[in-house]
Amino acid sequence: MKNNRLAAITFGFTLMMGMTSALAVPLYRGLTNPTQTPKEQGWTYLKTSLQTAPTAQATSSGTVLDSGSSQNYAGYFITAPFNLNRTDGYAISFSIKINSESHTKDNRSGFNVIVVSNKLSTETQPYAIELAFWENSAWAYNPDFSRAETVSINNKDTVRHFVLYVKGNSYQLFERVARSSKIASGAILQGSLRQYTGFTPPPGLPNPYTTPNLIFMGDETTSATANVSISNVFATEVKTIQ
Repeated sequence: MKNNRLAAITFGFTLMMGMTSALAVPLYRGLTNPTQTPKEQGWTYLKTSLQTAPTAQATSSGTVLDSGSSQNYAGYFITAPFNLNRTDGYAISFSIKINSESHTKDNRSGFNVIVVSNKLSTETQPYAIELAFWENSAWAYNPDFSRAETVSINNKDTVRHFVLYVKGNSYQLFERVARSSKIASGAILQGSLRQYTGFTPPPGLPNPYTTPNLIFMGDETTSATANVSISNVFATEVKTIQ
């Protein structure tokens, strides 16, 4: 089973690198379109505007998102172009570099990635996984937003190419070799999906944890801030890959 999963992920990477297939869908191509932020490519950009307000700038290295002061929220939301069916399996690939990050709490991060699966009729809300990124580590959030699975990784000195693979009730986070379709190693993080209950969004912002098939990238806490470069984001269905 593990080898089949890795084969599926590797094949998914190959699709993301440019092979023609209906399985892989680009959600943001910052390097191909260096004058566009994710907002110009179909994402919704929401932010607060307290002093030292957030900024988002398209560059040749992708979009540089700076969430400003730690009291601000800033980030990109998008509904996946296909059903994020965790029963069949799917992958979200993203390339990021944490230029700087600061926080006032050890279980908060200025840059987070939230991926919410489809909602089954028997579920009160969909299952999801939220990943947090510091300059020197990454981790998953527990349902109560405490720190869960953690890995030490240098996210500051180079662009990291991650792939989040979801299957059934579990997730795995892989790192892809730069300019390659290959996995650098085994999963650097893995665990169970969660239902994040008890979250009340600030006025005017959606609750990402209750929205099926949603992907979020940015700062959604008032206890941290970050400056991050987002280069590329892809979504891949892997259900037909054996």
